[in-house]
Formats: sequence, C-alpha cells, structure tokens
Amino acid sequence: MTFFPLSWWQRFRQKLRWRSGHASETGFWDRYLKTRGLRWPQEFSDRMNPSLELAEELSVLMKDTPAASMRVLDVGAGPLTVVGKCIHGARISLTAVDPLAPHYDQLLDKHGLVPPVRTLFGKAEDVATQFPQGGFDLVHARNCLDHGLDPFHAVSQMLTVTKPGGFVYLKHHPNEGLNEQWHGLHQWNFSMSGSGNFIISSRDRKVNVTSEFADLADVHCEMSIDAGEEWLIVQIHKH
Repeated sequence: MTFFPLSWWQRFRQKLRWRSGHASETGFWDRYLKTRGLRWPQEFSDRMNPSLELAEELSVLMKDTPAASMRVLDVGAGPLTVVGKCIHGARISLTAVDPLAPHYDQLLDKHGLVPPVRTLFGKAEDVATQFPQGGFDLVHARNCLDHGLDPFHAVSQMLTVTKPGGFVYLKHHPNEGLNEQWHGLHQWNFSMSGSGNFIISSRDRKVNVTSEFADLADVHCEMSIDAGEEWLIVQIHKH
C-alpha cells in the first residue's frame, strides 16, 4: 500500500471536524476533573501522583537507559499525563503536550488542581518543529492520535524526535472510526493486519505503517485487554 498525503480539501474538512469536536473533548475533561476521575478514580489518582512509577510495559523498553538522562515525551496528554514520572524511584524528564493545553489549564484552575507535570501546547503533527530531532528516548501516545488531523504524519513526526535506538509507544482502541460510526473526531481506524502489520485507515485512505517505516524502524503490534477494554499496542523501535 502506498501512502498518499491529504489534499488541501481533505485537510480543510479534517480541521473543521477536529475543531467541532473541541467542545465534547473539553466537556469530558471538565467532568473528569470535577468528579476526580468519573468511573476511573484510581487512574485519576495515578495521574496526580508525582511519584508514579513508569508502567512496566514502558520501563522494560527503557531498561538500558539511566533515569538521570531519560527523556520522555507524552503526545496528546490531556490535562494530566498518564505516564509515570519515576523509574525505580528516580525522577525522569517528562514533557507532556496537547493542542488543547490552554483550555485544560483553565479547567485545572476551575477545579483547584495543580498537575505534577504541566501539559504544554503542542500538536502531534508538529512535534518535530517544536522539539529537537532525536531528543527523546521514548515518545508515548495513548487514545489520542486517531482523533487527530493526520495520524500517519503525527507518528512520522514522533519518530523524528525519537533518538536512534529509542521507542515510539502507541496505545489506542482498535477501529475507533468504524466503532463510532465516523462521528465527531473519530475519523481514523488503527488496526493490525493478519500478518501483524500496523494499519492506519480512514474512509478514503489506507496506509501500512509497518511497510512505510521499514527502513527507519521495526514495528511490533499486539492486541491487549486492559481493565476489560481492548487495546492495540504498537511499539516502534527506531534503527
């Protein structure tokens, strides 16, 4: 499969859909922060914990990287990054970005919350212009890229700011576009082919990410069940 960039008209339509979805996204986080986690109180507690350990599936990727020099980027982090701030008790350098960061700052102030790591303004599709090439050991995104304007371009940008030998780690629900009937921000599907390749698709585009990145990185996909929910886990190991 060949990747075809979005036309100006497709990008324009995507931007309109994305902007129209702002209200639902900020509305969700408003309720989440007000209730201290909605039906996920433990997750809220973890997000607010400044001593939260890096999850095992991430720490195993970083086993050869000293905590003192470890740099992690969380893309599409929301108002409170879910990524751990420590590994084996030692602090890591964690940067969180989200295009709705200014709105989230207002919500945090509204609900009297001070985040352990403040989310900065930043778009997934532009991280390579915001941060230095090869600047991070690990770049993380959870349940966000398939709500964006151009997830393939976003993953490409994330790989650019990952250092050689580092990892891009993606955790998303499979086939969100189809499952949500293409409503609102749900315009993309993340899936795994029968041969284990990572596929990004929309109603009019389809790209085999594993093939596109073959010269740059090794891409590993697997399906996982976490807290009763199905997730597609993608690890991209940069050459």
